[in-house]
Amino acid sequence: MNSPLILQQLDFDAEHLIRVHPPVWKHPHKEAVYDRISREGSPVHGTLRYTRWMLSPLSGPLESSACNVRCRPGFYSYPQSDPGCWHVNFADPRLFAAYGSALMAQDEWQVLEHPVLGSLREALLHEGHPALTRENGASTPVTISNVPRVCAMDLTSTSSGASKSPWWGRLFRLSEKPGEGATNSGPLYGNAFGVANRERILQATTVLKPASSSNIIAMAAPTGSGRYSSRQILDILQTAFTGFSAAVKESERAGLMPQEVEIHTGWWGCGAFGGNRVLMAMLQVLAARMAQAGKVVFYVGEERNRFDFEEGMAFLEGLNGGAGREVSEIVRGIGGLGFSWGKSDGN
Repeated sequence: MNSPLILQQLDFDAEHLIRVHPPVWKHPHKEAVYDRISREGSPVHGTLRYTRWMLSPLSGPLESSACNVRCRPGFYSYPQSDPGCWHVNFADPRLFAAYGSALMAQDEWQVLEHPVLGSLREALLHEGHPALTRENGASTPVTISNVPRVCAMDLTSTSSGASKSPWWGRLFRLSEKPGEGATNSGPLYGNAFGVANRERILQATTVLKPASSSNIIAMAAPTGSGRYSSRQILDILQTAFTGFSAAVKESERAGLMPQEVEIHTGWWGCGAFGGNRVLMAMLQVLAARMAQAGKVVFYVGEERNRFDFEEGMAFLEGLNGGAGREVSEIVRGIGGLGFSWGKSDGN
């Protein structure tokens, strides 16, 4: 089975990166969060390692290993500075392209908690490097290791906190322009972030002192409609395998064994793009096994979503005899199960 090849590798000093190429915030809510982090947080430090990878089309017999798979409700918890732990960024083909906008989907949420990722995008563009996770019709996943996480944001709480505000705070909010923060209840995720009350957003932000450290795998989320074709399934599997294999290789470079590598992921491509949750869970865990990763931690959001994950694992167990079979044959078999794209959730 083919092995990913590295296209580019760059090292950046985090403190220099954020000072010379500060994040560019295009929405006042994100600017307010960053201002608070800058005032109250600790200076970032350390060296970021950026790598970009490609893979020729998957072919040959399937090779996979045992992988411990755990399902968790909720969203990423980011274990404290674990060098073998990698979190998937549900990326746009343009790396972190919307990080400064009003949108707050999974990609943008991760960048606001790790704002040096915005600086990384600005530096890559300034220096003429391709800030892409997909190019010429092929995925080119990116890994970034040793990324400072400077805050934690609770975007799922529906509490308002408005009743605790002094009268002058309420008066100030009444004078805000539409879109600058009139919404006082409901989750802050997705499009709701841009129209939420700014005080709520700041209340939902916890500054981390000191910052922790995360490792990121940025993979372009797939798009489509109708029934999944074998070509789409192969592309999704190849993208995830390339990203996860890159994380394993980078961990080995740091002195770890593949069994020590944890992939933390979730409903990649299943929100705005309407991906099929059962299929996406199935293909990601299969890709992690193919990459020889030791563990997958799959976050399902609400507990009721666990059923889709478990159904995906049941389908995957049906491939127990897949080792040694041609990858193309397995992909055609998955395509024959008739998975279809769903609808966008609007975020």
